[in-house]
Amino acid sequence: MLYVCDMSGKRTDKLARQIQRDLSEIFNSLSSKIFENAFITIMEVRLSADLGIAKVYIGVMNYPKKQELLELIEFHNPLIRKALSDKIRNQVRKIPNLHFYLDTTLDNAEHIERLLEKIREEDKG
Repeated sequence: MLYVCDMSGKRTDKLARQIQRDLSEIFNSLSSKIFENAFITIMEVRLSADLGIAKVYIGVMNYPKKQELLELIEFHNPLIRKALSDKIRNQVRKIPNLHFYLDTTLDNAEHIERLLEKIREEDKG
């Protein structure tokens, strides 16, 4: 049997959580200026093993044009990465490239809640 011990896992997880917190602050400060006051939540950050790529999963609530917002975020990716660099440059050798993805968990939860409410109403009536 071959056992692989990944000592970088804890460091990677810790850095991912730090990037998640920092990106939350960055999005909060940019929201009114760039993102039309959209309520953006950083749901999760996944780092590649070499820390070169950060997959950032964002949740957007009560905003109808989610795909357009994602495109706007991608357009401002250099600005966001620079702001992140200012926050974490003393902790890492290179700043990861940011890749943004829509996390549909919140949308799915809302949809399920609406379906359950509809079922409850049908059961009453």
